[in-house]
Amino acid sequence: MEVVPYTDELRSSWDLFVPKCRNSTFLHLRSYMDYHKDRFADYSSMIYQDGRLVALFPANIKSDNTVVSHEGLTYGGLLVAADEYSENTIMYFAGILRFYSERGSDRLVFRQIPSFYTDIPCGDIDYALFLADAHGYRVDINSVIDLRQSDRLPLQRRRKTGVKQAEKNNIQVVEASEFDGFWNEILIPNLKSRYSAAPVHKLEEMKRLRDDNPGRIRQFNALSNGRIMAGCTVFDLSRIVRIQYFSGCDEGRANGSLDYLIYKLMTEYFPDRHYIDFGNSNADGCRRINHGLLGWKEGFGARSFVQRFYEVETKNHTLITGVFDS
Repeated sequence: MEVVPYTDELRSSWDLFVPKCRNSTFLHLRSYMDYHKDRFADYSSMIYQDGRLVALFPANIKSDNTVVSHEGLTYGGLLVAADEYSENTIMYFAGILRFYSERGSDRLVFRQIPSFYTDIPCGDIDYALFLADAHGYRVDINSVIDLRQSDRLPLQRRRKTGVKQAEKNNIQVVEASEFDGFWNEILIPNLKSRYSAAPVHKLEEMKRLRDDNPGRIRQFNALSNGRIMAGCTVFDLSRIVRIQYFSGCDEGRANGSLDYLIYKLMTEYFPDRHYIDFGNSNADGCRRINHGLLGWKEGFGARSFVQRFYEVETKNHTLITGVFDS
C-alpha cells in the first residue's frame, strides 16, 4: 500500500474514482472542493494498492498542523470503492494515519459521513476509528425526510395549513435559472438581520459551482404575482436532495409560501429520491438546538440522523496493525 499527497496533476484520477466510491457525492469532486482552496490549505491524499487507486482522503491542514477531513466540506471521511472489503478499508485508514504521522501531524480530525448518504454500510470505518482510539467530541443532529417510507409521519397540521394558505393565495413554485433574486432579496438580508451572519458560500461562488457542476445545484422559488416570497437553493446528489439554503420574507411566511415550497419539492420535483436532507439545527458548538427550526423541519416528517466528529492521534496507526488473525 502506498499513500501519496494529492496534486493538481492527479485531478483526473481523483475525479474518475469519486463516482466509484460507496460514500461519495459530487461535493468530493475537485470542481467543488477547489473553489475554496484560497481559504483551506489542501492536504488530501490518495491510497494505492499494488499501483491501483483504492481510496481517497479529502483533507486540509490547519496552522497548528492538525489535519481535518475536510474543513470546507459538509462531510469528509475516507472514500472507498463500493466493492472494497472491510479488512482493506481498515488498513487504508491505518495507512492514512501513518502517512500524516510521518509528515509531522500529530492529530487528525475526522468528520464522518452520515449513514443515510450511502446505501452500502460503512461500519468498517467506524470500527477503524474505534481501533485507533478515536475520541468523539461533537455530534450534529440532521433532519432528514425518508421519501421511500410509505408510513412516514404525515404533515403536521401547521404545515398543512401553510400549504392550503399558499394554494388559496395562488402561490406558484418554479425552478429559477438564477440565484440572484432569492439571495439578494431574501437570504442575505434575513441571515444578516436575524443572526448577524452570511451564507457560507458567496453568491459568485455559488454561481461558479453551479456552472462547474451542471444540474447539481438548483434554485427553486415561491412566487406571488411574480415576486419572490421564499426560496431554496438545493444540492441534487442523485439519491439525496440537500436543502443547502432556505428562507422566506415576512409576507412569504405569513401566506404559507415556504411551507408550500418544501411540500412541492417533496411531492412534485423530487418524489422519486430517497431522502431530503434539511441539514442540522444546532448552535453553540452543537450544545444547543434551535427548537423552532427543528420543529419546523419535523413538521414535514423529517427525523433525526447524526453526523459524528472525531479526534484521533495519528501515531495510533500502530493500534490497528496486527488486528487481523492470521
